[in-house]
Amino acid sequence: MNKFLLLLASIALLLTGAIIYAQTAPIAAWGNNDYAQCNVPANLAEVTAVDGGNYHSLALKADGAVVAWGDNTYGQGVTPAGLTGVRAVAAGIWHNLALMEDGTVFAWGNNGSDRCAVPAGLTGVKAVAAGYLHSLALTEGGTLIGWEETAPGSATHPPAWPA
Repeated sequence: MNKFLLLLASIALLLTGAIIYAQTAPIAAWGNNDYAQCNVPANLAEVTAVDGGNYHSLALKADGAVVAWGDNTYGQGVTPAGLTGVRAVAAGIWHNLALMEDGTVFAWGNNGSDRCAVPAGLTGVKAVAAGYLHSLALTEGGTLIGWEETAPGSATHPPAWPA
C-alpha cells in the first residue's frame, strides 16, 4: 500500500505541479506571475498546505479554511462562500478539489471535461489530485477513482482501480 501511495503522490505532483508544506511557515512564491498567482495574500497565516494550478494558487489553513488567488476566469481563483472543514486541497489548470473532513470531495472552477463532476456517492476519500483535464480520488480502501470527459458528449467515470 505504501508504494501505491507514493506513486499516487508522485503522479499528483507531476500532474499539478504541486508544492506541499506540512508546517505553518510564511509562504513565498516566485515564477511567472502573469495572473497574480504568485501574489500571496499579505494577511495569510497558519497555512498547512499549498498547491499551485497553472494560473492560480491555493492555501489550506490550519482551521480548515481555504484561500485561493490568481486567475479567476472560471471561478477557480476565489474560495466558494462557506467552504470550511477542508482536510486537503488540489489545484488543476482551471479547477480545484477540496477533500472534506467527512471524506467527501468538493470541486469548483471550470467544469469543462467534467473535471468538477465529482461522482455521486463518492465517500471515504483520503487523498485528491487535480490534473489538467481530470480529477483523482484515493479512497480509504485503496481504490483510485478518476473522472473526466473521455469524448465530446460522453462523460464517463472509469471503473475504479484496483478492480
